[in-house]
Amino acid sequence: MKKHAYFVGIAGKTIAPLAKMFKDLGWRVTGSDQAEIYPPISTYLRKNKISYCRGYAEENLEGRPDLVVVGRSALLVNPQNPEYLKAKKLGLKVLSHPETLREYIVRKNSVVVAGTYGKTTISALMSWILEVAGLNPSFMTSGVPLNFPDGVRGTDSLWSVIEGDEPPAMKETDPSKFMFYKPKYVILTACRWDHPEVFPSEKAYLGAFIKFVKLIPKDGLLVVCREGENNEVVAKKANCPVVWYSTRDHGADFWMEDLSFRSDFTQFTVVSKKNGSMIALESPLLGLHNVQNVCGAVALALNFKIDPLKIQSAVKTFSGVRTRLEFLGKFKGVEVYWDFAQHPFKVKEALAALRTRYPKEAIFCVFHPHQNMLQRRESLSWYSGSFDKATEVIVARFTFFSRLARKDRVTGKDIAGQIAKTQPNVHYLPLDKEVINFLVKNWARAKVVIFMSSGGQKVPEMIKTLAKKLGVGISQLDSLC
Repeated sequence: MKKHAYFVGIAGKTIAPLAKMFKDLGWRVTGSDQAEIYPPISTYLRKNKISYCRGYAEENLEGRPDLVVVGRSALLVNPQNPEYLKAKKLGLKVLSHPETLREYIVRKNSVVVAGTYGKTTISALMSWILEVAGLNPSFMTSGVPLNFPDGVRGTDSLWSVIEGDEPPAMKETDPSKFMFYKPKYVILTACRWDHPEVFPSEKAYLGAFIKFVKLIPKDGLLVVCREGENNEVVAKKANCPVVWYSTRDHGADFWMEDLSFRSDFTQFTVVSKKNGSMIALESPLLGLHNVQNVCGAVALALNFKIDPLKIQSAVKTFSGVRTRLEFLGKFKGVEVYWDFAQHPFKVKEALAALRTRYPKEAIFCVFHPHQNMLQRRESLSWYSGSFDKATEVIVARFTFFSRLARKDRVTGKDIAGQIAKTQPNVHYLPLDKEVINFLVKNWARAKVVIFMSSGGQKVPEMIKTLAKKLGVGISQLDSLC
């Protein structure tokens, strides 16, 4: 008889592909989530024939599954989730998402990519480098790598790559997710204070990373970005060798030079301080931030003594990650992108990346605030200068999830007002139809339109509606819906 895995919160962006992995391994897979589930996850579950219940209820959890996986979002919605409580009462094997990864994905040679930004791209690229090198890694990224069919894969190799997040595993009192992944090798991008809903101060935030790097064994390796905020504070607490990479500091162990942005690709060279060796690279990814991401992955790959020709091939053929500056197509002469950027720093980097390819063209940015961290008033100061590279900025509706007092909340209007301090061409349009009408009316002025959202449920529908209004073939949007 097949083993049975039940997923509470199955529509999470990292839980759904984990559920599919179990199905691929021959398990029977079922689960549940909130009553309303939207594309692209609803489409993903349907496409992979994974059945689930809409709404949480005790009766959904039938029989005695061999494993119950509980997503953090399920307990954020309701800490007294009836399915979670029933599973605990029955004495079933109940694991959080990171505990499940530790048991079924993490391998002896465990690579963990951590930091405030760049994690998804680097973890996907690192997985692809190991794949091209023939090492067949297990991996988990929070996005869908365009070089693989899914963001989660389990293999029988000795290698794994995990995107390591700092928020708690399941309950608010749990350790950070990355504490579960048995890191032997770590790439650290930055420790810029984030998630104030979890870490009330920068000190608390850095404390999580310090605990994490102390897990790396003495025969492991910490690969750190020289430009990343607070990285020196964290790196000096590690008990293992530390290697630094940089886009500009020739005193680092690995640095980048000969950077050239072309119309369809980026060229640069990574230089090793140890022996002066150089590896010339070509990447389809946009912007300096992605060059930095590539540099970090290449630094670790070279320390693994992977054939440089394999590294070159992997970097050149790495297509990126879905919704990370993902090109959706040309809609009536305008190039349309979707990016996961939400933190204002990530927004700034994404827009800067677009400017490397479109230095003088009109870029329209539709910003759809979604993450819990942006709901708090302390996040307003982060917006200064973040949207200056855009020509026009549209701030869409803010969807609230956390239980915040009204006086502590940030509204979409507040965000637009903060952006306007350095970017005068900002418009607050809380209704989807207002956003669509503005874009259609001004379409002829734009060269690029980028939608920025970390998972706003209405964004795929908004793009579909826009495409229909413009008369664009809907087949271009299959990846969204």
